[in-house]
Amino acid sequence: MSQGKNSQSVGRIGELSVELELTGRNWLVGNFNSNIQNAAVYDLFAVKKNKKRLLRVKSYSLFNNDFGTIQYTAKKSGEIFLDLDEKNKDDFVILCGVKDGKVKEYFIIPTKVVDKELKQSNKIYHQGKKRDGSKRKITSHRALFLQESKDHYWCGWRRKWKKYYNNWQLLEK
Repeated sequence: MSQGKNSQSVGRIGELSVELELTGRNWLVGNFNSNIQNAAVYDLFAVKKNKKRLLRVKSYSLFNNDFGTIQYTAKKSGEIFLDLDEKNKDDFVILCGVKDGKVKEYFIIPTKVVDKELKQSNKIYHQGKKRDGSKRKITSHRALFLQESKDHYWCGWRRKWKKYYNNWQLLEK
């Protein structure tokens, strides 16, 4: 299987799993991507009673020891999430860790929290230097590592986001 195909499959597994999970929790769920091929802003919307949620589903592969990396590409403007409104309490990212074709873990996080941490991590990363002492190259790549690793700010997000781990109740508030 090619890498592109694999990442597409992992993404689709995440979306379908979130739809199933929410449907099982009595949410009505719609998929923006079913009408608009690869919708740019949101993937899913969910409605329950008088609550509505706009969801950005991000899947990542889990490897040995549940190592995983949440990766985004920043826009030329430096923004990561299109149409992000800091005041919008209905905008969430649902991170889906996929292993062996199934979602093993979810993190349900307000989008503004993910945005802030990706930007902070990238800023701190670029304040450091490469092993040879030269500056790190600035790219559009943004990443947070779930696993622990030394004292790097950009590592250990499974622990740091423990309160969001499988916390579907956040969508109910």
